[in-house]
Amino acid sequence: MADLGRVVVVAAGFALWQGGRCVAAARWSDIRRLRAYRRPGRGDDAMCVRVELKDGSLMELEDAAPGFDLFLDRATVTLTGLLPFAGWPQALDLAPSEGEGAVIFERTGY
Repeated sequence: MADLGRVVVVAAGFALWQGGRCVAAARWSDIRRLRAYRRPGRGDDAMCVRVELKDGSLMELEDAAPGFDLFLDRATVTLTGLLPFAGWPQALDLAPSEGEGAVIFERTGY
């Protein structure tokens, strides 16, 4: 089974740890866009989030990864306008392109 990593959440941001080391980290204020998508072959209920940062870098978080629930809890109160988790499946069903997923949060002004 692939290492899904662990999402570590702090007040200022979050990090993705894999194999005992931090592979990516960001502040909440650096998030430009969040996209939800389904990874092929993982079933209809399994979702991922692509985090797009204002510097152009990307981070992918698996909903089955330890700490994802804490990420989502904090994102809900920190990112104004984030689509509630319950709305993600419908947004994915309505998304025009399966590979792109659905935008669930976007910050304007970057």
